[in-house]
Amino acid sequence: MAEWIMLLPIDAAGLVPTKDGRGPYRVADAAKLAASALSAHSGRIPIDENHATDLAAPEGRPAPARGWVTAIEPRAGGLFGRVEWSTPGATLMAERAYRFISPVLICDQQNNVLDMPRASLTNTPNLRGMAALNSTENDQMDLLAQLRQLLGLGNDADAAAVVSKVKGMCGTDTALQSIAKAAGLNADATSDSIITTVATLATAGKDSGAATIASLQSELKDIGGQLQKALNAAATERATAFIDGAIREGRVGVKPMRDHYISRHAASSEGAAAVEKEIGALPKLGTGSTLLVEPPAPKDGKQSLNAEQEGIAKMLGIKPDDYAKTLAAENAG
Repeated sequence: MAEWIMLLPIDAAGLVPTKDGRGPYRVADAAKLAASALSAHSGRIPIDENHATDLAAPEGRPAPARGWVTAIEPRAGGLFGRVEWSTPGATLMAERAYRFISPVLICDQQNNVLDMPRASLTNTPNLRGMAALNSTENDQMDLLAQLRQLLGLGNDADAAAVVSKVKGMCGTDTALQSIAKAAGLNADATSDSIITTVATLATAGKDSGAATIASLQSELKDIGGQLQKALNAAATERATAFIDGAIREGRVGVKPMRDHYISRHAASSEGAAAVEKEIGALPKLGTGSTLLVEPPAPKDGKQSLNAEQEGIAKMLGIKPDDYAKTLAAENAG
């Protein structure tokens, strides 16, 4: 089921041609229309069936929304919308009961499109160039949306920005080679040719598009795993550097719990902040490996803890005797 669908076809001249001779309608600024349409209707544009809101509702008949457009983006070929389908709407999409979307357009006397308050599921669209709801083109829009989300890019990022981001994060051409292969190109294809091919796939349906998209999605899953491993490695490297730095500073009790602290620090930004705050509160060993706060004299050959050290042991969640042994070992070292 398509998440992104074409709402309004717009040709290169900014025109919206029709089949019945009306118009053509004009869109001077697609991005402005996309933003104003959502803003004017509280960020949710309804999609009904066969223009029921305009035809059935005035007669008192039901006109339920089958979906809600929650985002609109200008892309090559027109305006595309992200849809939250209702349960009945999702069923209609799964059954392929309708092939097209027919938007309601508000225009001025010169046929300039001013607003798009709603749209309708239909099998007889009046606008030329409308992509079918279950077409390869809409699937390719979903693919670009997945790429943007995976790479942390904004909704306005195009295919070139996606490829550039992948190349920059991986630091090598491995990811580009994978994408090139999935797109049917040679592994040594240039970045420009890869961008052109991906952009073409994103804006024009092809007979082999579905298979290509499936292959690209598989490659993206692998690349996502590689990126996550790289991010995890970087987090572990930062954690290790901080913990080892604390050990060199002589922070008491850090060395025997090194692996524990590294694991917590690398797990998340929240974990890193908590570990750094916790270790920052620990006392340091002074010069000559002696504590800045002198401990009580050993009793019966065992290291004793002062009140501050007992508090530290409690904070670390370890037994006082075990902590005393750690201090004794560090002082002896």
